[in-house]
Amino acid sequence: MMRLLSRRSALLSGLALAACSQTGTVPLTVQDQQDVTRVEDYLNGLTTLQSRFVQTWPDGSQGEGMLNYQPGQLRLDYSNPRGMTLTAGDGHLVLDNPQTGAVTRMGLSHTPLGLLLARPIHMQGAVTVTAVKRGPSTLQVSVARTDRLSDGLLTLRFRDEGEERLTLSGLVIVDDRQHMITLNFSG
Repeated sequence: MMRLLSRRSALLSGLALAACSQTGTVPLTVQDQQDVTRVEDYLNGLTTLQSRFVQTWPDGSQGEGMLNYQPGQLRLDYSNPRGMTLTAGDGHLVLDNPQTGAVTRMGLSHTPLGLLLARPIHMQGAVTVTAVKRGPSTLQVSVARTDRLSDGLLTLRFRDEGEERLTLSGLVIVDDRQHMITLNFSG
């Protein structure tokens, strides 16, 4: 599904990418490294995750549905737009929109979402942590492919209740054209 960026969305996504990639050249602090390890442990310990989601596309329009995640596999079943599905795993992403008849296929290596589906998840070597941000009861970690930093950015958002108690609360995906898609999860 191709959507045009509004001027505002283009500016916001560019700012988000610049802000997150800005720290890519700055070494991680000890606290950053500890938080990255917590995120890796959380993601590698997940056996399944089910959640309602609201997705915001680059033009500001929204969709919603149910997310199902198992290690290496992701499925989004949309209730709006009705019947649309996104499946990702085994190296491929397929977006099927029965309302328009459009089916989009791409390799996961061409989208930052593929970083979430690696097994096991390691945020070093082939993956570069570009930013770690903390807020009241929140943690965000942004990552990109080390050898292709300009191909896009994935920001993982967590509710952080301290120690080992993280809960994935959303994703921000910025692609190589700086199109930003946000997914917010609820229960």
